[in-house]
Amino acid sequence: EKSSELCSSSYALICSSKLRDSLESSQNGASEATTPIDPSNLEPLFLTPMIETCDYDTAQNKSRVQYFRQYGINSSAYSGYITVNKTTKNNMFFLLIEAEENATTAPLMLWTQGGPGLSALFGLFLQNGPVQIKYPTNVSRRQPTIQQNMSVLYLDAPVGAGFSFSNTSSYPAQMEDVIIDIVEFMKQFLQLFSQYKKREFYVAGDSYAARYSVMLAEKMLKEKSLLDLDLQGVIGGVGFLAPVLQLADSSDFLYQVSMLNLQGYTFLKDHFKNMSIIFPQNSTIALGMLLSTIFTSETQKTLFQNLTQYDDHASPLYTKRPLDMYACVGYVNDTNFKIAIHAGANASVQFANPHLLYRFASDWLVDVKDSLEYVLNNTRVLLYSGQLDVLFPARNMQLYLEMFNWTESEAYRTADRRAWQPYSKYYGSAGYTKTAGNFTFAVLLGMSHYAGYDKPEEVYYMMMQFVNKELAFQLRGA
Repeated sequence: EKSSELCSSSYALICSSKLRDSLESSQNGASEATTPIDPSNLEPLFLTPMIETCDYDTAQNKSRVQYFRQYGINSSAYSGYITVNKTTKNNMFFLLIEAEENATTAPLMLWTQGGPGLSALFGLFLQNGPVQIKYPTNVSRRQPTIQQNMSVLYLDAPVGAGFSFSNTSSYPAQMEDVIIDIVEFMKQFLQLFSQYKKREFYVAGDSYAARYSVMLAEKMLKEKSLLDLDLQGVIGGVGFLAPVLQLADSSDFLYQVSMLNLQGYTFLKDHFKNMSIIFPQNSTIALGMLLSTIFTSETQKTLFQNLTQYDDHASPLYTKRPLDMYACVGYVNDTNFKIAIHAGANASVQFANPHLLYRFASDWLVDVKDSLEYVLNNTRVLLYSGQLDVLFPARNMQLYLEMFNWTESEAYRTADRRAWQPYSKYYGSAGYTKTAGNFTFAVLLGMSHYAGYDKPEEVYYMMMQFVNKELAFQLRGA
């Protein structure tokens, strides 16, 4: 997830050209319910001025998105920008897709993507949205999808991720700034879409976004009147929760799956030991060593790349980033699509924002253990890791969680691990779960750091079991 991982501009243009043809073709064959894209509507849609004047009907009508109708998705969708800081001119982009069933009562889920700096639209198209992208140009309906049962609010967070932008390059530099912006966004969102006030609410995200989810939940739990929502739980996939030096030492895992030989294993293991020794004295040097050790770079290869000959740091099954992901970058940068979602014809999405990556580098070393313990004590939590996660091996997360001190910590440490099935007729099992109180930690088989991309159906069923209180649910005192 370094800046050098960005797809080349030429490749993105090729994808964009092909996908434009696909989008126009699908629109031409769409049902009459699909409203054609207005080619004159090239500017981004800023909703805050209308929210401030209480012109909610106009704002909702302008933000309405018809794009998903062409794929037979009979739910309402809205998108646009909300200004979270007028002084710095920071704007956050969102796309709300309402539940297909029981939209007036279905829970609301806030979904953010990791990075930091990835667009939540990658989650929509590659993991859990009602439509999916397959290389090179195939866009189709996804079944099953969480939007059948709950409304999902895709938010490009922090400012600088995806379509969210700052006119003054005032990107956040610490987690507290991110949460302040998300809270401000949610306050305005609830003004505009007041039907979601007091609605059951879940915060969810993958990788680095698991931090946003935990920190937002903690703030909501400590400040009960902060947002007029009924917080029901936190979902974190392949979570970047532990300090990076504790979480990212994958030397044992890489050796066990034959991505390292003995010489490479010894070298990488010693390298992580040296970083851990240096860190207490000079975290800046340790962080610099880390950046040249993990992740991947197209210009100056990292130690991981040189030792494994892999150019993608997510799974033993992918030596390069899956082509679907490049196709997704091209698709969301297509002019017709950007107009359809009110992002603005001149907006653009990178795979990752280099400014954010480096501004947040010191936060990688921060331990959110205290915040997560507080959340575990006060609401329901589902965390899941991938059996094949090369970046943050599942065993590292397991060891991290066993160090926690919360009301059910001893029960968690001694709890039985159980085979998990998405549904009763599923052939075999899809992972393991370990539960104590209102917390479940799961390891999903065959899943890498790309989480819902690898196993979208299994992640869907796990999320729905959590929402339906079949996982991570125990009555206090029971």
